[in-house]
Amino acid sequence: MIVDKLIGLVAPHRCVLCKKEGSLLCRWCEFEAFDPLPPRCYMCQAQTTESATCSRCRKKSVLKHVWIRTDYTPLARHLTHKLKFERTVAAAEVISGLMIEALPYISKDVLVTHVPTATSRRRQRGYDQAELLARSLANSCGLRHKTLLARKGHSRQVGSDKTTRVEQLQGAFRPVSVIKSPVLLVDDITTTGATLEAAARELKQAGTKKVYATAFAQKQ
Repeated sequence: MIVDKLIGLVAPHRCVLCKKEGSLLCRWCEFEAFDPLPPRCYMCQAQTTESATCSRCRKKSVLKHVWIRTDYTPLARHLTHKLKFERTVAAAEVISGLMIEALPYISKDVLVTHVPTATSRRRQRGYDQAELLARSLANSCGLRHKTLLARKGHSRQVGSDKTTRVEQLQGAFRPVSVIKSPVLLVDDITTTGATLEAAARELKQAGTKKVYATAFAQKQ
């Protein structure tokens, strides 16, 4: 965003780890900031090839692969908090860059989209953080981004258990565009996976043949 870039010129960001002026996470600290996660099923954490959803969990999932960059560490929380609650939109580029490290090669026919945030949150922030991440990721990977879903209602799932989340998310999304090509669904944080699954299921019902997903961090 232009305003954030202007602020960065007047008052440059400082690395969240070493406090060096210049960026939110400097090149030196980036190498040691997050340990890579082993390829695993995002639902049960069983090790799988290329972070595929395991055969057991596939019975209740519509997602073929879900790539997670990191567990929800204090640093991951700090970065996402800056993006979501401190209006530091520069964090989107930092986080999306980290997310790309967890991705395999993505075919150019894959369309990038995002899980739309609650309408009330978007109004408060003035932007959708997942959309910023998805656009930044797509641009860095030479892929196309398009908004495919809209949020219905204002409900959020923070603090809810898995059963409650699933109930809250029934009918939470609606398609705004239909596309049959493979889709990479982007979100910032996932916990139980209920939000990713609800969004992916809506895409599948609208005609998308394959849906993959990626998130920056996963809460356990």
